[in-house]
Amino acid sequence: MDLTAVKDLQRRLESLQAEARACTRCVGDGLLVEASPTFSGNAAARFFLVGQAPGPSEFHSRRPFDGRAGKELWRWMARAGFRSDEEFRSFTYIAAVMRCFPGRNPRNDGDRRPSAREIANCSHWLEAELELLRPRVILPVGQLAIARFLGPGPLEERVGRQFGEDPVLIPLPHPSGQSRWLNAPVNREQLGRALALVSEWRQRCATRTS
Repeated sequence: MDLTAVKDLQRRLESLQAEARACTRCVGDGLLVEASPTFSGNAAARFFLVGQAPGPSEFHSRRPFDGRAGKELWRWMARAGFRSDEEFRSFTYIAAVMRCFPGRNPRNDGDRRPSAREIANCSHWLEAELELLRPRVILPVGQLAIARFLGPGPLEERVGRQFGEDPVLIPLPHPSGQSRWLNAPVNREQLGRALALVSEWRQRCATRTS
């Protein structure tokens, strides 16, 4: 892609992002008290990471994966060969199936799972970004994001494998401390295989654009 095309793509992306940041649809529908659309990335991103929804830290910072889950995610990406969190973020567009913090769950022991209506309200933003950026690799993080691309299914059958060709999907478990899936040694081994795939594709994508 030549410089003029890159600049045009970045301009179109920034226009889309401005529209997304101004979205208050879920507030208007009575689903949220306050809108807080959170995502990051630019037109040069090679990877596209899709999470579940922002948490309370992201609600305040408007920076995806800015809390404890983000610290664990960065440790994973370091294992995949990224030299810093900022290098990973410059390489990766980061969004979620729900763009705003959904609030705490009724037990107040974790974040509320986004409702089907909230996900539907946000779906056109994700679809527009994917169509515009056409990433080489998609990293769906957690069951909700994985199901968005692959349908329902256990993590044991998804993590550690890649799916598709263009784009390639590499599912990852959620790095939240609430998840107990990684307590099992066999599941940690699957995560290791997934991160090896991320590393392989990081090198491939970096080589193609260097």
